Amino acid sequence: MANFLSPSSSPLRYQGFDISKATFDVARWGDQDFPRMTLSQFPRSPEGVRAWLATVTAEELERTGVVMESTGGYCKELALWLQESQPDLHVAIANPFIVKSFGRSLALRNKTDRLDARLLARFGQERQPMAWTPLPAAQEQLRTLIRTRAYLIHMLMGLRNRMEEHKCPSPVAEQSQKSLAEVLAIQIQTLNNGIDALTREDEVLSHRMELLTSIPGIGPISAATTLGEAGDLRRFNRRGQLVAFLGVSPRVYTSGSSVHGRTHMCRMGGSHARAVLYMAAVAASRTQSPIGDFYRHLVENGKHKKAALGAVMRKLVVVMRAVLIQDRPYEAKGRPIA
Repeated sequence: MANFLSPSSSPLRYQGFDISKATFDVARWGDQDFPRMTLSQFPRSPEGVRAWLATVTAEELERTGVVMESTGGYCKELALWLQESQPDLHVAIANPFIVKSFGRSLALRNKTDRLDARLLARFGQERQPMAWTPLPAAQEQLRTLIRTRAYLIHMLMGLRNRMEEHKCPSPVAEQSQKSLAEVLAIQIQTLNNGIDALTREDEVLSHRMELLTSIPGIGPISAATTLGEAGDLRRFNRRGQLVAFLGVSPRVYTSGSSVHGRTHMCRMGGSHARAVLYMAAVAASRTQSPIGDFYRHLVENGKHKKAALGAVMRKLVVVMRAVLIQDRPYEAKGRPIA
């Protein structure tokens, strides 16, 4: 969630981990000048983690923080090995965009694994990022299902567009493309069934799905995607944190009296839920509900339709969080929405 909250009143000393497929480079310590940080490399494996732990004294370990960039499966795997070997170790996983921006603020010109490790150590020391916690098993499964589904849909849409726009000169190639499209469609339906089964079988997910789908425009896929990406929406202390996390916060571009750029969707947050929430906003904008009225009011008052849909996306996210906090279905003007 938040990347800049201090985990305790007493700051940790950070080591930066730059991860690749086979190894991870370590820079220590973040409170030293870049040239003074010592560097070492270890295999990205449980054995490599144990070898790294052997280089840290018990006294140092109590006040050590580890920070790495989010690199999908590589960083999660390493973080889990670290936590299994040393449960009390403070392990943070940072947003790559924020780390990159931090590096620019230091006027770093080059990019190497060794320099990235030093940058991460300095980032951790100055920002004191909060510890990473693994997702609950059900949410991890749900996230994998919805992301795989989105990936296959992207492949299928690209294949269908290519088949429609270009006449294939080879009958064999054309049949191969049609067969592949059929396979993709079948696999997407298999994933839909998997999402439905998981959200029905898991008691917590089932209850949250029921609450979220009571909101106009929010269907099973929209609800499942939001839960898979953000988990328990109630964990966000402020609604703005959730909006930013899901990547639907506005980016205002104005300065002084002469710069008045259009407001766009900020791209700093996650991108996986954005497309699904956009379609949910389109559906919600067509309903006879307060959310639909909100969209029509914005358009009637001169708001561009896409900007109005962006506002509806944010509204839906805020309402989803509120519904889970109140633990009751969405209601409009005191009446449940059918």
